[in-house]
Amino acid sequence: MPKRTALFAGIVLAALAVGPPGAWSQESAPSVRIAAGVGGGYLSHSLVWDEKTGSSLLNAGYGTIRLGVEFPQKASIMLLAGYGGNGWNGLVFRGLPVSIDYQAGAIRAIFLGAEIELPLVQCGDWEIGLGGRYLYSIGSTGDWTLTELNQIGSFDGRADWMRIQAGPSLTYRGFEIFSPYAAVFYDRLWGTFTMNENINPLVGTEEKKIKGQGIVGASLGMIIEPGDSFRLKTEGSLIPFTRLGGGLALSVGASIQAIVLF
Repeated sequence: MPKRTALFAGIVLAALAVGPPGAWSQESAPSVRIAAGVGGGYLSHSLVWDEKTGSSLLNAGYGTIRLGVEFPQKASIMLLAGYGGNGWNGLVFRGLPVSIDYQAGAIRAIFLGAEIELPLVQCGDWEIGLGGRYLYSIGSTGDWTLTELNQIGSFDGRADWMRIQAGPSLTYRGFEIFSPYAAVFYDRLWGTFTMNENINPLVGTEEKKIKGQGIVGASLGMIIEPGDSFRLKTEGSLIPFTRLGGGLALSVGASIQAIVLF
């Protein structure tokens, strides 16, 4: 098991072992409830490859369905599955019979993941919590034709990537319906893109290891709860990083989810 996947698994197991916080108010805790809903996400994340000598952007968008459980005091574990696409424009493959600067647009992908939210401390209207997310993108295979040569050739590519985020959050619960929050998080994205080329009689394969730039990010969000059985959550995030040529830049992300509680 990769070290970062093991880290996320450890967070989930620790939360299950601790259970919902017990040092809160003396009010009776509600029963465990089923949580189900839909959501979506977008990210534009800077990548490095070829031992950090090349960089490009991963642009991904996806929709998901979600199912999980919510414990007392809003501690929750959620599984998600969805569908979307990954845009890889800017990757350069030089180890093939003919070099390829990939500009073919998005490749479809299946997205699987898990999220955990664990409230830790509440002081007045302020709540401190811990959250973790794991997202796995399983790419389909894209097929293209090379027409710029004297002999027609073809190439195909497939990419998988994973992302882990974990960190503390601060939520203000003083409003009746709206609860704004801010968070800082550790962020790690990594994966592999494999490209195959066939220009008869020449064939070649190149596997490119990709890694997200920036390891610490921050997010702002809003939780909207018009009643006990419905929750809408929106969030935007920024991850600063240093460009290969120098200077600071930002990777961005956004998500939304609507959850019904039973």
